[in-house]
Amino acid sequence: MWNLGVYFILWALISNMYGEWVHFLWFYSVIYWGVRYVYRPTQGLLYYLLVLSTVNFFMKANYGILILGFIVSLLVYIYLSKQKTGRWFLFQVAILLVLLMTGAHFLHTDLVNYFISSLHIISGYNESQAIYPDNRLRLVLLSYGMYLLQIATTLLYFYTIKTSVYKPKSNPYAALFSLVWMLIISFVILKYAFTRADSGHLTVYIKQSSILLVLIIVSAKEGWIRKTFFVYLLLNGSFYLVFYAPVFGKMSVNYTTMFTQKVYILTHYFQSALTEKYPVPRATLPARILQKIGNQTTDRIPNEISEIYFNGLNYNPRPVIQSYQAYNWYLDTKNREKYLSKTAPDWIIYSYESIDGKYPLADETQTLLAVLQRYRVADEANGCLFLKKTDDIRPLQLVRKETIRLRMGETLRLPEKDSLLHVIYTKIHYSLYGKILNVLFQPPQLTMTIGAENSRAVTYRAVPVLLEKGMVVNARVDHLADAKEFLETSQVRHKRVTSIVFNEKIRWKPGFDPVIEVTRLSYRLK
Repeated sequence: MWNLGVYFILWALISNMYGEWVHFLWFYSVIYWGVRYVYRPTQGLLYYLLVLSTVNFFMKANYGILILGFIVSLLVYIYLSKQKTGRWFLFQVAILLVLLMTGAHFLHTDLVNYFISSLHIISGYNESQAIYPDNRLRLVLLSYGMYLLQIATTLLYFYTIKTSVYKPKSNPYAALFSLVWMLIISFVILKYAFTRADSGHLTVYIKQSSILLVLIIVSAKEGWIRKTFFVYLLLNGSFYLVFYAPVFGKMSVNYTTMFTQKVYILTHYFQSALTEKYPVPRATLPARILQKIGNQTTDRIPNEISEIYFNGLNYNPRPVIQSYQAYNWYLDTKNREKYLSKTAPDWIIYSYESIDGKYPLADETQTLLAVLQRYRVADEANGCLFLKKTDDIRPLQLVRKETIRLRMGETLRLPEKDSLLHVIYTKIHYSLYGKILNVLFQPPQLTMTIGAENSRAVTYRAVPVLLEKGMVVNARVDHLADAKEFLETSQVRHKRVTSIVFNEKIRWKPGFDPVIEVTRLSYRLK
């Protein structure tokens, strides 16, 4: 036990991803004590796990839902291994439900919708957040190789306990339970590292999987498993030093200095928290803007929510609080419903930007339609537009619907300018190879080139799940001035969209079906 504590402290003090580390620490605490419970079950430890799982669930959706799955499977395992009765199992599940409902009550959260929306966010993350590593195939092969070794060891252990006459008489599948969950969590970390494969995420697997290996080393009773996973731990560290570190510039790291700095930071933080008053935030918006908004409710598009806090505004968020996370139709529609409801914010602070080279106007299309129906541009400052809610909602009347089929790389021609609002819904399906690539590694790469009159064509990264929920194609909006004109008139002078071309960046073989289906809906915004 003591070596795990020392490992955690050292890991925390040299890690640079503070927020992610804190979430993973809470998550790992449940996994660690859950595995310990498998070997040494006590009711007090189980109650602690149920409470900690509830906290995790409301802290971070992806870890929280995984934790609920772990806890439920733990209870099922205890029941199926005949350590406890069915009545005991139902009672623990009831306690977990009560804790979740209590947490939802105090956090003013719709528990069911929070759970469903979290599943949608997890589902959409893989496609929408992918960043593609360049010339880092060696790192991919090393990490996936390590994971395959762990799978092979788990299968070998399963074969051993099924065929050996010396199978443990008590709790024979405890190690198997731990190994299976280690594989599940390792796969999540592996996907997390290589889905968003920037310098901050690429090393996540090699670092965080190491403490999962430590978990097996300190908990398993079988000596050969402990020794095998200790070797894997040494390989993990060796791979990082030999192969990962050089990729990031061969930076010399002084761990003594990092340790000293972080001890100072933590000490200073807690001293300040205990002895000083909380600082009053400094306003970043002009006084005239703050005077206009007053105590009316405000939301922020696309994501700089801290601006609400710094300016002391009354925050009234949409359900998915950052535009780039409205990954699919369900999430985007939830935001649209909020903006058309009685509880819609009085003001929206709007800036025109996106992430990862995506087209900003297509991040939150259904929400954008609601903005066009209900808000007007009231002011501009600090690179932002300030949109004021109007008393009436302008209805969208469907005038025309047209479906077009074309092939990957073929140009989609758009009609001449008119008074209608045009939205295209594009369906691009993965091939079998693309589906496998999407599940096990990364989604295939797709680009979208938008041509506009009197302007050069611009290429953006495109995401199939975002294209399915629509994109307004009246005009190409390139910057804030264009966005202002578009929000006021639904057009941008000299930038009518004339063509769109979808192309795949092929990785070994095509990952998309060649046929694309585009449905154009034309609305009259009254």
